[in-house]
Amino acid sequence: MNTKTTYVSWIIRILISFLFILSAVAKLYPSPYFAITTFEAKQLVPLGFDQCYGAYFSRLLISFEFALGILILLPFYLKRIVIPATILLLSVFCVHLSLSVFGIMEGAANCGCFGELIPMTPTEALIKNILSIGLLILLFKLVKQQKNKHFIYLIVVYLISLGALFYVAPNKSCESLDDKFEKTNSIYSQYIKDIDDGEKLLCFFAPGCDHCMATARQLDSLSLLNPVFPEVYIVFMNEEPEKIPSFFEFAGREFRYEIMDVAQFWKVLGFENDTPGIYYLINGNEINSYQGINEYKFQPDLLLKDIENVKN
Repeated sequence: MNTKTTYVSWIIRILISFLFILSAVAKLYPSPYFAITTFEAKQLVPLGFDQCYGAYFSRLLISFEFALGILILLPFYLKRIVIPATILLLSVFCVHLSLSVFGIMEGAANCGCFGELIPMTPTEALIKNILSIGLLILLFKLVKQQKNKHFIYLIVVYLISLGALFYVAPNKSCESLDDKFEKTNSIYSQYIKDIDDGEKLLCFFAPGCDHCMATARQLDSLSLLNPVFPEVYIVFMNEEPEKIPSFFEFAGREFRYEIMDVAQFWKVLGFENDTPGIYYLINGNEINSYQGINEYKFQPDLLLKDIENVKN
């Protein structure tokens, strides 16, 4: 291989390595567990993957991407295994993206190739992958066949990548909250059916309350960002119930709700508390609560921490 060929070959290898490592790392941004769970929910579950097994598959896939990004720079089985495997993986991605581009299968606006770090449409991702395959085919022609005796290195690189990923983003999707939180009867269960079943955000709102509307809007935004967000159930005070449609219009979506008499509303919420009132419940166990608009008001970042903590 002459100097010019070697130079071109290394440019391609470095570029492909950068793309694959960036793709793997970006799927862990900004928080590894949150990002990878979002990737599973938005990309794998719609394809029919079970949430539990999809969590394993996502880690196997992202580790494979990272390992290929490393192996493309190493001299082990480059022409026999690494380049063909990289082309094959990109080809599978191209098929999936093509189904979204041509409307055969519904796809997300962001293909998830670079996670939330670099949003990319299916069309943009398809073009990127086709160009990458072209570069890999050229690289395949440029590099010479080598006699390799160190196949174990390929296994070691992949296992290290896989182990590191499970370390920074453990699979919690297969864990059941029932194993952590024994079912109990909350004080709300006598007034609200099924409120003690699973993970719930019980909200006490007044239809005409501006702070309540803003809180509902925040909950809508959080639910779109977090694929494992608890079910939201709203109890409205029976004051200005005609404003409920405009309440949900402002919030961005309609949550499950019921309307409660004013006197009973304050009895259930607690006379010492205030709206907006939010209770984070798991199987009837109160994890945390937020009240009013002052010291104990609802804070989205604290709720996200609560949700993440119960998974640990």
